[in-house]
Amino acid sequence: DLPRLKSAVDRRFPPAPGTTPLVERMEQALASYVKGQLLLSLIIGTSSGLGVWILGLTGALPHGGNYALLFGAWAGITELIPYVGPWLGALPPVLYALVTHPISALWVALLYLGIQQLEGHLVVPNVMGRSLRLHPLLVIFGLLAGAEIYGFPGILVALPLLAAGRAAWEFFGERIELQQWNAGA
Repeated sequence: DLPRLKSAVDRRFPPAPGTTPLVERMEQALASYVKGQLLLSLIIGTSSGLGVWILGLTGALPHGGNYALLFGAWAGITELIPYVGPWLGALPPVLYALVTHPISALWVALLYLGIQQLEGHLVVPNVMGRSLRLHPLLVIFGLLAGAEIYGFPGILVALPLLAAGRAAWEFFGERIELQQWNAGA
């Protein structure tokens, strides 16, 4: 029913000549969100795999290099789950370290804690901010507001709603023309 929805929205809110229709703008914004999420998964998966490989190379995690690709791929996949994903991504490497060499579990836990801190404070706000063309603080506050209003489901829909809202704001912002205010008149 998307073609019917597009035509109904275009009838109600016709785009200005030479501009993109509202529904198409929202589709592009949501596609940018998905691309940003995939880039985040790639970054976190790569850094996780590289960190485990380095721990294996230095001897802090015996035979860790053998499973670095697997642990990195797992971390990249679980990164798609907001808030819980990074913890799920760290679980298999920490358990592996506990079984093989218990002191190594500390190093692995510190590695994943560091990755998660960098992710939450730098990577997510900057990557998603660039993908959605939103300020990084707006991304953080949007996630916090989504969590406060609707809990975990709110976290899942916060950024796509922000992206769609920005597209609507731009669309309607082009349609509004403000008059000059004459203070002396």
